[in-house]
Amino acid sequence: MADTHHPSLRQVITQIADQLCDTIDNNFDIHVSVDTQDTEGQKLALLVNFLLENVRRSLTDMQSLNEQLEDKVKERTSLLDLILAGSNDGVWIWDIASDELTLSGRWYSMLELPHDANTQSPEFWYQQIHPADRERFSNAIRGLRKGESEHLNVEYRVKTTRHGYRWMLCRGVCQKDNEQQCSIVAGTQTDISAMRIFDQESGMPNERYLRERVEDALDEQQPLFLIYVTVENIDAILNASEHASNALLYPVIQERLNHVDGIHLVASKLSAITFAVIGFESELTHSGLTIEDVCQQIRDNCANTHNTFKDDTRFEVAVGAVVSSMLKVEQSQQLINYAWSALRRARQLGQTCIFTEAHITQDSRRIRVEQELRRSLMQNALAPDYQAIYAGKTKQLIGFEALARFRHPELGIVSPGEFIPIAEDSGLMRELGYAILDRTIETIQTWQHNALHDHPFYIAVNVSAIQLEDSYFADNVLAKLEGAGVDPQRLKLEVTESTLVESFKSAALQLDKLRQNGVRIALDDFGTGYSSLSYLRSLSIDTLKIDRSFVAKLHENEQKAAIIKTVYELATQLKLSVVAEGVEEIEELNFLNSIGDMAIQGFLLARPMPAEQAIAQVSQHHN
Repeated sequence: MADTHHPSLRQVITQIADQLCDTIDNNFDIHVSVDTQDTEGQKLALLVNFLLENVRRSLTDMQSLNEQLEDKVKERTSLLDLILAGSNDGVWIWDIASDELTLSGRWYSMLELPHDANTQSPEFWYQQIHPADRERFSNAIRGLRKGESEHLNVEYRVKTTRHGYRWMLCRGVCQKDNEQQCSIVAGTQTDISAMRIFDQESGMPNERYLRERVEDALDEQQPLFLIYVTVENIDAILNASEHASNALLYPVIQERLNHVDGIHLVASKLSAITFAVIGFESELTHSGLTIEDVCQQIRDNCANTHNTFKDDTRFEVAVGAVVSSMLKVEQSQQLINYAWSALRRARQLGQTCIFTEAHITQDSRRIRVEQELRRSLMQNALAPDYQAIYAGKTKQLIGFEALARFRHPELGIVSPGEFIPIAEDSGLMRELGYAILDRTIETIQTWQHNALHDHPFYIAVNVSAIQLEDSYFADNVLAKLEGAGVDPQRLKLEVTESTLVESFKSAALQLDKLRQNGVRIALDDFGTGYSSLSYLRSLSIDTLKIDRSFVAKLHENEQKAAIIKTVYELATQLKLSVVAEGVEEIEELNFLNSIGDMAIQGFLLARPMPAEQAIAQVSQHHN
């Protein structure tokens, strides 16, 4: 018979359930008790208490773990903030659903914009990007949203208030929703201008920056001017100072190029010695200055004539300038080409050159001459003229000089004074030198077997500095002579002092090797430079050629006569032959003959002529 004083098992369960109701509010800190002597009921209560204890312990562990995780998140967030601050990057978040941008303060400051809005529309971002780069940016964003790429990585230019456009690198990722659609795009914007538009050695804007500024100005129809400056004596300054370096000189040059009263200028570095200055014509008008005034002030700054600068270094400069409104300019490269042309003229003339319409006509001629010269060299169509050289007293033929000539069916006869500088500037001197040398060797081969087969003649050829810089030049010349069956003694190579100045060491090695193998060597234009006597000591040569500047009217000039007498006596002591160039009057010839036995080259006895006419002239001379 059941004990009516003690609850049944059902009643015990009900007691436990009532007490467990408190756990609904996450209160597990309870202890279940039952009023029963029933063993099964007590076991049930014990089991529930055991479970409650495990739950309390798990909750405590979870709370501790959660606190640790929160601390870790705070730490990581703090580190992320520190990294972003250190990287100097701008942060952006694009909510696709609301089509709103959230931009960090740094993002705004990179563009020199006020941070006056918490959110922006994507159109705001597009408007800051250079028009030429917007399509590339849009395509990159579209590819990320469509899943065509996992990461955003795109470069573009953004407009700033003071610096024109700056280059940015934008990187980002896409967060997807449950339907695997891009819901949020977020990332950073990094200023990479230092890598793209600044020279790493000097810190100055580079040529890319200059080109972009010119393009932008022309697109926006802003008249501008370019001033190109070459600092001619940088190497001399560095060599003269124990502590000077390019890194120290470039800031000084930049300051002097940028410093013109009343005008904001930006100087760019184009090469180790060449710089460009860009400015706008509106500032010229506002300041009342002309482009000539600006160029002169830059020259004065570089020469330090105003004592404006602390450093007393004097830079020797050539200055060429172009003003866009003075010319019909449609493309940036066109204006830049004009600036280079102005600088080239300035270096040749030794004074400032402002490019004008008249120079365009001259440049068109220059370009045409270069094109046709290049074509003639490719077609092996150039043939030199030959000027006979005679013994002054006996009038006996000694040899010839091969003189580069350029005859064209449309351009006519292009003088060496025109096409030689063009060949030098356009990198054609090597080809031109070898072309004249090859034709000369062919002519020697022909004449030694025909018209002059019994005459010990030679033909002299001028050699350029760029040819002598070639370590295989001597080998090439000797191979050509051997291949043509020509005695090396029939070839004479003429070098000028200016040629030797550019590459004396390599020139001396090549010339010595040639002379050891029979080729004759002449020092041309002797006496016109500063180091002629030192070259006599250092070089192994056969002949001195007296420059025509000493020969002209020498019979009327005692100083010229004295110089030629001295040179002749020096050559005699050194056992060198002498050739007097530019002899045009009989009085000059007679005076030279009175000094001694020397060879004569000049219009008096022979003019430069094509090969067939030169031989005919020699025959006529003998007859």
